[in-house]
Amino acid sequence: MARNGRPEPRTIGYSNVSLDILGGLLSFYARSMGIALNRDYDQAISEVELAHGHGKVSVLLMTHANPGIRPSVIAHFAQKDRSAMAKLIDQMKRQGLVEQKVDAGERRAHELYLTPRGEELVVQVRKIAQEQSDRFFSVLDKQDRADLLRILMTLYERHVTPLPATVLDRKATA
Repeated sequence: MARNGRPEPRTIGYSNVSLDILGGLLSFYARSMGIALNRDYDQAISEVELAHGHGKVSVLLMTHANPGIRPSVIAHFAQKDRSAMAKLIDQMKRQGLVEQKVDAGERRAHELYLTPRGEELVVQVRKIAQEQSDRFFSVLDKQDRADLLRILMTLYERHVTPLPATVLDRKATA
């Protein structure tokens, strides 16, 4: 068995495999770690009713932190397209976790709010997410974790979207 719990291929040992240029590409390791992180996270959160589908935790936590937030804003920060976001929100409405209200000043704008059931779930999801992150990244010392967070936030800001000031304030103190 390999370290990650997956069986080693029987046809060849790992020690003689060449990764070619992949071994020196940040993108290879970032993609591979993204997959490993998603698998680990999916397993950690599997007992919560938000399981099965990426983006629900983002909707839950951003709506909790920003009552009345528009789905398009969440989609922007979570890197989801509008149709995927609409499906997520529909699923979460059926689960009784969020509700949409029409903005009184702008009839076509929809605002998201958590239901009492959604609010209860926030505490559980935060705890699981923090514990999973701490466990997954525990192979790094505290300074390496802070450096990695800073580097990833910089990449996010440059390639995805500027981060809100509240996140940047936290980054400065990390």
